[in-house]
Amino acid sequence: MNLLTLPARNLLSQKLRSTLTVLGIAVAVGSFVALTGLTRGLQDSYAQGVGDVGGDYVVSQRGTYSLVSSSISAELVERLDAVPGVEEAAGIVLTIAEVDDEANIFVTGWPDDSFLWRSLALEQGVIPTGDREVVLGRTVAEALGKTVGDEIQIQYEPFRITGISVPDSVFNQNVAVARLKGLQELLGRPASVSLVQIRLARPVEPDRAATVKAALAKVSPTIEVSDSAEFAENMDFVKTVDAVTSAVSLIMILASSILVANTLLMSVSERVQEFGILAAIGWTPARIRMLVVVEGLIMCLIGSFIGVGLGIAGMHLVSWLRISAGLLEPYLSLGIVAEALFWVVLVGPLAALYPAWRVTRATPSSALRGIR
Repeated sequence: MNLLTLPARNLLSQKLRSTLTVLGIAVAVGSFVALTGLTRGLQDSYAQGVGDVGGDYVVSQRGTYSLVSSSISAELVERLDAVPGVEEAAGIVLTIAEVDDEANIFVTGWPDDSFLWRSLALEQGVIPTGDREVVLGRTVAEALGKTVGDEIQIQYEPFRITGISVPDSVFNQNVAVARLKGLQELLGRPASVSLVQIRLARPVEPDRAATVKAALAKVSPTIEVSDSAEFAENMDFVKTVDAVTSAVSLIMILASSILVANTLLMSVSERVQEFGILAAIGWTPARIRMLVVVEGLIMCLIGSFIGVGLGIAGMHLVSWLRISAGLLEPYLSLGIVAEALFWVVLVGPLAALYPAWRVTRATPSSALRGIR
């Protein structure tokens, strides 16, 4: 008998109780992986999508909460376009709109003849020429079951699909692109845009780009100039969602630790004589306590590995739902898995400390007599 085989035997002898505890840990870890992955996937997708259209900088309203809450006046776009070193300032509207009464997707409006349209890689069809026409990213088109020539309802207005695009970024494959003027009219904001994509005059040199960025920031104290990665990281919406999901996930992991403690406590109560025998044959109190902690650790590790699989499956399931088409994308990294394992491996043994302490309170002779 040793500190690995004996805990494994004890857990197998109580299959139902051990299985329920492992499943509780798995659900907690799976929730952590899924919620954290979807949140970080949202941030990563934003960064890639914003930088996938040929712009060098993004201008947004200072302190904007999310992509769709930013608002910049058309007059300000003209002033940004006039900054020396700027080739073009393209104001865009971005919103989350209900499509066909069953899905919510990102819809963006681009100005005619802007550099943004040159970045659009079409798999089928042509770019829109009318105010009620739209190009769908391939992923969202597949999710909605639509193709070129079909109609979709955006904000209860019919739009004809003129093309299917295949952008490099996952985010833009989940976006519908319309003409700026038509989308502004639909949303009732003809004199404002959400963001401004800035394309610098070529060739772009680092020192010159930094000078132009500083000049853009001076145009108005109400705006913020950033590259795509900075823009995604600075959004208060992403920070809020990240904080909420982290808190919920950690609470679930802490709750699972109660399951571990309860399972071990019941096991300890039922095995007093066994521990008395171990003490009688020379096991030290520290070694007996370690036995209980190892049992808790084994359950946590098994639950963690199952939970990672559940989390990955959960992320993909949520991203495939039509109601979230274009909004959520799975994202998994070794960092997320390591973070989940860290919390469980930390909390699990801590939850086992009280049962481990209780097991050595009685003397070997009293334990052998079954006295607690």
